[in-house]
Amino acid sequence: MDKVLKILKIVLWVLLVSGAGVMIGFVEAEHYSQVCKEVDIRINYGAADVLITKKDVDSILLKTAGMLKGKPLGYINTGSIKAAIRKQAYVAKVSVYENNEGVLFIEIRQREPLLRIINRKYESFYLDESGALLPVNPDFSARVLVANGLINDSYMKNPNYRVNILSLSDSVYYDSLLTNLYKLTMYITHDKFLKAQIAQIYVAENSEFELIPRIGNHVILLGTADDLDDKFKRLYAFYRFGLNKIGWNKYNVINIKYRNQVVCSKI
Repeated sequence: MDKVLKILKIVLWVLLVSGAGVMIGFVEAEHYSQVCKEVDIRINYGAADVLITKKDVDSILLKTAGMLKGKPLGYINTGSIKAAIRKQAYVAKVSVYENNEGVLFIEIRQREPLLRIINRKYESFYLDESGALLPVNPDFSARVLVANGLINDSYMKNPNYRVNILSLSDSVYYDSLLTNLYKLTMYITHDKFLKAQIAQIYVAENSEFELIPRIGNHVILLGTADDLDDKFKRLYAFYRFGLNKIGWNKYNVINIKYRNQVVCSKI
């Protein structure tokens, strides 16, 4: 009797599993043949200005997969669509998926430019928050800090460049001028006062930095990108207790390159 019960249980489980398999296959077949009713494109710009639009994404989709609306979902290769969109320079992340109502979702996070660099050949490109280079979009301009001067780096020569962010934890190790620009720009943009005050970074001889403020007729000689806490603490103190009393146009040059000093001069 026990043996018969065991056989019945096994048969029952086989039937249940088979039935579930048939149901899953039916659902998958139904989903496979269901047509795409809508393409829902969502772009997260974060705090950045617009560099890629839904129109740009539509153009990529048309070239990669043709007209999607009305096409069976089973014939839409979401992997190739994702790969094509990810190749776009301004895209940081992308996900492509469908739901049971026939909607194809495309979710994109745009990369966020941090600094616009103009090299000595007057070529422009961006450095983004992740330390990567971005080309300039001729149709849209990001409102970010600008760096110019004695800069030899070019986007065309370094399209896959990315700052070694891990190296920034080592105060002795600096990878390149772009690394130092990234470090300095990150510091400025994450400080409320400096972000409002500093308009431009100029790269001078020996890759030293000069800062052009929005308020005040002076240039700030920063030197290298080391000891930024100390340098900007002295600058802030001088602004607060010095220039606020004697006037913001009193000096043409404010030098904070050297430890424990703020040297001012007129040209």
